[in-house]
Amino acid sequence: MSLFYIDEADELNELVQRMSKRQYEQSPGLYDGMPERAKKFMKRDFFYGISYLKSALDLKEERIFVSYVEWTYQYLSYLMTYVSKENMTQQCRDFYKAMDDCIKPEVSREEYQLVSAYIKKGIEAIDRLSKANFSAAGDQDQKEKYDQSIEEYISIILKKDSRTAMQYFLNLYNNGMKIDEIYLEIAQKIMLQIGELWFENKISVAQEHYCTALTQTALSQLYAVIFATPSNGHTMIGCCIGGELHEIGMRMITDLFTYEGWNSMFLGAGVPEEALLSAVEEQKPELVALSVTMPQHLMLCQNMVKKLHAMYPEIKIAVGGRAFRDVPDAWKSWGANVYTRDARGLIQWTKENIL
Repeated sequence: MSLFYIDEADELNELVQRMSKRQYEQSPGLYDGMPERAKKFMKRDFFYGISYLKSALDLKEERIFVSYVEWTYQYLSYLMTYVSKENMTQQCRDFYKAMDDCIKPEVSREEYQLVSAYIKKGIEAIDRLSKANFSAAGDQDQKEKYDQSIEEYISIILKKDSRTAMQYFLNLYNNGMKIDEIYLEIAQKIMLQIGELWFENKISVAQEHYCTALTQTALSQLYAVIFATPSNGHTMIGCCIGGELHEIGMRMITDLFTYEGWNSMFLGAGVPEEALLSAVEEQKPELVALSVTMPQHLMLCQNMVKKLHAMYPEIKIAVGGRAFRDVPDAWKSWGANVYTRDARGLIQWTKENIL
């Protein structure tokens, strides 16, 4: 989309201002009595909405944008309890109509046809959700065998009992639970539930960050066990692409690879392209695993995969992360070797294709 000034702050701010004005024209009195938090969210969502729309158009994957619309609608259902569901739904519809109106003069006729089609799909999703009685994704009809530990740990960290939390996973291991179970059946699901609590506006952003940071540190208490496994002589590098700050998933993957005997290098979040390429050149890994949480960074991941594939065709490249949830086949034309939903699947793939 040549006329989407995603990287030009002034032009993007001007476009968002026009969208906000247009939405207010469509819904007079929209902000009357609205809490400041909701006002900020609505304006911020124009920026996010444009970013998700651009990513969807770049990759020709409408689900990226539609999924974001669905997520936003459900989040606002929890947030905007001061208005009726009917009014909230109409405000959301007006929001995307304003986006459509203001983008139209900014793009070519051909580009606008796709923009309008994607936004229409988003509005249709809102209409479907408005008729459904959806519940939080964290609700489950049946308890799993790990639920007691998950609920117990969440209770501990929400009470900010850091000392108990720090020993929790180590105690599970000492009581007979396997390392991969602790990571994938307990810690991974804990982080999903913490995300749902934030989504439902039950905890703040600060609390969510505290829970994530504490959980990462608590898992590190298992490192004496993880690093004690003998080396298998293979090397892998894992990192989060672009400006990603959601690093715990990839950190857990590299930890489990280390436990399997790999020499695993976790580069962290927000890794610059040059730093990743330099690490690959220096370490000569058999596997590079790239994680993407936000769909806005899928294009960066695509570019990195293509560059790695061209420069190091012998290296296997794995991709994963929440951003692929709605576009699980997008990676196939990039030159990547595999997409898996979790570390267990990726480790099994390496046993069949590398080891």
